[in-house]
Amino acid sequence: MTTAVGDRTRVIEEELGAEYAGVGWWGSLYRAPRRRRWYRLIPVEEVSGEQRAELLAWQTRPRRPGLVPVVREERGEQRQFADRWFQIVSYETDAGRSLSDALAEHEPAHRVASVAAALRAFPGWREAIGAGHVALPADIVLSGHRPLLLPLPPWGTPSLGEVFAEPERIAHLTPEGARGLPAGPRDPGLHSLGVAALRCFEVLPDDEPERLLQRAACAAVFAPPRREGRLASWTRRVEPVRIVREELGELTGPRAAALDDAAVRRLTDSLDRARRAMDPLTAVRSLREAGEPRRAVGLAHAALVDRPGYALLLLAAEIAHQDLGEPLEALSLLDRAVQGDPERTEAYAAQLSIIGGWAAVQVRLAGATDDSFAQRLGATARAAFDRLPHDLRREHAHAMASCLLGQGELAEANAFVHAWLHDGGTLMWWRFDLMLDYGETFLGLGHLDAAAHIAEQVRAGLRRVRENGQMDRGEIHEHGMRLADFALRLHAAQGGSGAPREPGGQGGPGTSSGHGGHGAQDGKAPA
Repeated sequence: MTTAVGDRTRVIEEELGAEYAGVGWWGSLYRAPRRRRWYRLIPVEEVSGEQRAELLAWQTRPRRPGLVPVVREERGEQRQFADRWFQIVSYETDAGRSLSDALAEHEPAHRVASVAAALRAFPGWREAIGAGHVALPADIVLSGHRPLLLPLPPWGTPSLGEVFAEPERIAHLTPEGARGLPAGPRDPGLHSLGVAALRCFEVLPDDEPERLLQRAACAAVFAPPRREGRLASWTRRVEPVRIVREELGELTGPRAAALDDAAVRRLTDSLDRARRAMDPLTAVRSLREAGEPRRAVGLAHAALVDRPGYALLLLAAEIAHQDLGEPLEALSLLDRAVQGDPERTEAYAAQLSIIGGWAAVQVRLAGATDDSFAQRLGATARAAFDRLPHDLRREHAHAMASCLLGQGELAEANAFVHAWLHDGGTLMWWRFDLMLDYGETFLGLGHLDAAAHIAEQVRAGLRRVRENGQMDRGEIHEHGMRLADFALRLHAAQGGSGAPREPGGQGGPGTSSGHGGHGAQDGKAPA
């Protein structure tokens, strides 16, 4: 913008009590939402007498959904600002922003959502105004999230001088229009919105107008050599984004055909899918659901460079652990989550779950290398458990006990489980996961009678909850299978042959009440 034009813009803003909002297909737009007005200023030499009459007639047209009403301008339809005369078109709306403002937003999903809404409204605008109407992003205002058109009669393309005065208009020209040919089957208005949609992903080139006109004539405004893109690199790897960019390239390409309303709806659906996929959580989950967990974790790593997030780290860790069987990768991701937001508890719980469930290999790994790895795991588990609030500690006590068992810390595990199995003086016999952990500590310590006593208590408790229906059958089965495995190992430790005897024997301590523990029935570890 030259100094003279800049000065004129300031004069217009002061006299209209409005602010410059952008370039329209015809003229320039100014907004004054507090006065419920938007203004379009077109140089008078661009408007014929017949066109002025059309504008006056539009002031009395019935209001149509999706179109901002054209109203009379109290201070005259033509006015002079800084030595130039303009035709003023006044619109009544309190909208505070336009599609042009939305395209300038940093968040790509917001840009795409606004353009998709405009494309969805386009068939209604075309029906209300007629074929051939073209709108630039500044010609479309947003009332909340609803797009409304600042309408003009379908006058075609402005003069070449006006087009060259604002290169944005050149970029939205159809290839046929840039070559001075009839539009053919291509809808110029739909093409313009297709260019606006591509601007969600790419920056308009800053070429000189003549060079930009050549690119528009070849339908190559966004073709290589590419300028700076508007998407993070990870987003370009997302399939719905790639697909919609290809569809938009075909819409604005050299051989675009006429699209009916159904095709426009399909395009807006593609934009909506791309918008949703721009959320890294959605994109990563989609790859996981498609059976590609390794690509999902890879995409998560790429997205975390651009958009580090606690929830994404948790999801990537879950996939690495559950789908890929890579607990080290999962723990690394969870460590990043803990460092990023140490006040949240989800990552601590996940760390305990992974380390506890991994107990079977901890000792083997520690034996295969040195004990520093096992020590780090133990330190991580203890730190995670300590950061949990009390209620969550009780919920995750089994995972912590598994960590201690996996580390071979049997005496510590025995004391730990004893503490968390008791609510005051009451043994919580229904916490079968902890009860079996308790039995494991006694078995590992060589206190076989205590281990057998715990096994019998678990057996009696499972029988009780099965009979009264207080526990889901699947959960009962899971605990029963673990009890059966424990009973076999206990029998082997007892040096028995043949079928293992009933844990605890007939009439063993605690079989009726389900309370008590080793030795003096107090549940404490033996001296």
